[in-house]
Amino acid sequence: MSVTASSVFIKSTSELPLLTDTGRRFLGLEHSKSPELAHRVQAVFRLLNGKLGFPDTELGRENQEVFNLLVCMAYPEIVIDIADLLYVQHERPAVFLNFDHIHMNLRKDRTTLTKSVEQMNEKFSVLFSELTSLIQRDPILYNDPEWVTLLSESYSYYLHQTGNFPWDNPMELVPHDLKAPMMDVATGLAGFRLIHDWPKDFPHLVLADNMPFIIKGLTHFVKLLGKDNIEVLNVDFPDGPLGKHYGCILANKFLHHLQRTERKQFLSWATEALEPGGLLMILDTDLECQILKRAQNPEYKSKLTRGYYETLVEIEENFCETLIQDVRQIGFDVSHFDFHEYEDETDAYSQFPGENLSIKFVGLEIAASRPSSEGS
Repeated sequence: MSVTASSVFIKSTSELPLLTDTGRRFLGLEHSKSPELAHRVQAVFRLLNGKLGFPDTELGRENQEVFNLLVCMAYPEIVIDIADLLYVQHERPAVFLNFDHIHMNLRKDRTTLTKSVEQMNEKFSVLFSELTSLIQRDPILYNDPEWVTLLSESYSYYLHQTGNFPWDNPMELVPHDLKAPMMDVATGLAGFRLIHDWPKDFPHLVLADNMPFIIKGLTHFVKLLGKDNIEVLNVDFPDGPLGKHYGCILANKFLHHLQRTERKQFLSWATEALEPGGLLMILDTDLECQILKRAQNPEYKSKLTRGYYETLVEIEENFCETLIQDVRQIGFDVSHFDFHEYEDETDAYSQFPGENLSIKFVGLEIAASRPSSEGS
């Protein structure tokens, strides 16, 4: 019997429990090189066990059996896969279960499968997808402080141990002669790389974001690395904090999330937050807008990674032109403005590994400074 995508899990523990003795074995975590991750994988599923279950039906029992086999054979990094899907799919769109690791654990345990490998992989995928989708749709569980803390600290430990940072290197945008504090706005996953690479003798670094998952993860990462010249702030832009002046403000792939009125508000804040001569660095693209346009074709949309389309935001047609206009109109002195059109064939946003999607977009870079004095 196949796994269906409707009513797989129930928000109740009164029928069939989420975890059985099979799942509680956690065989895939034995001899893990990351005890911190292994501990949190168990904590994550035990927390869910107190909130979710399966319907007491024939299908519910089958789903329970397959799900617990998955949990039993799960690898430590499955908690990172969950976090990617729930909180940062916008930055890491392609997330798939590590079937090689799962089946390696199955072979070690000499588990006999009742279905083919392909059928089991499909069942595992559907159950995993339905679990994360249910959590994403449930604001209480999605925002549960204990849940968010478990996932964010897992992410921090994972990056600390592996150094597997997102592909962008934001340090390349940092002025080499920086003498005053710097802020990275809506820092996201890039904040982890900045924390890791930020020299202890550099000026104060402020990382700003409004997602509890990001804020908790970055705060934990700062403590792991023992750096006291880095601060993490909860800020909901375009409203920004005043009272401290910065030598540099980074806006890395953030401004396209704001409508033009909000972007102007942000730029006005930046002129006040920067010290005279301070630098505003902007790196952005209209990639999301272009993917949304192509996704009007149902065939193209169906090939996008599940859930990625819903993270995209619409922006005005001439985003790149209006952005540089507004930067100048607000009063910044633009020292560098560059843009390029890119065209690529990639499976980075594809639900099907190896099946490329065509992408065409504009990327821009702006370096602009607050005038050193009035009228300059």
